[in-house]
Amino acid sequence: MNLKNAIIDKVSTMKDGSLKITLVTRELHPQEIAELFFNLNSEVVSIDIPEETGDNKTPSQRFRNVLFRLWEQSQKEKFKTFTLYYNHIMEQLIGVYKDKLS
Repeated sequence: MNLKNAIIDKVSTMKDGSLKITLVTRELHPQEIAELFFNLNSEVVSIDIPEETGDNKTPSQRFRNVLFRLWEQSQKEKFKTFTLYYNHIMEQLIGVYKDKLS
């Protein structure tokens, strides 16, 4: 399984000196979720972490990440999934810019 565009959310040290890394993913399909649970406690062979963070993202990727954080912080009760929240916000923005067309 390849977790594309996962975000490192938290890194903490453990008593034995190892690290605990928490990742946040995009919304996953049920099959991907099942695969993650199936591989729980399996060893991860490698993780590629880009040397430059933030600078190599497109503006749309950066905007989606900001929306994800907003959803996490305040909209989870109203919108049960990030996809619903994202589609709602995008429809609002499209409406605003459509209204500006002559």
